[in-house]
Amino acid sequence: MTKEAIKEVGKLFFDVAKIVFAVAIVTPLVKGGEVEVIPLFFVAEVILIGLYLINKGTQDE
Repeated sequence: MTKEAIKEVGKLFFDVAKIVFAVAIVTPLVKGGEVEVIPLFFVAEVILIGLYLINKGTQDE
């Protein structure tokens, strides 16, 4: 994989994390429901993976 492709995959992971955050965390807050803990961990992990891939794709070797 090229560095640009790795960076774009990292951006994709970051975008997926934003969507999951909106659906699983913001929606229950607006509707007055309870927020689950498991989606928080999932969002955190996906953000970390995305940031790692973005960083790896932008490094000069």
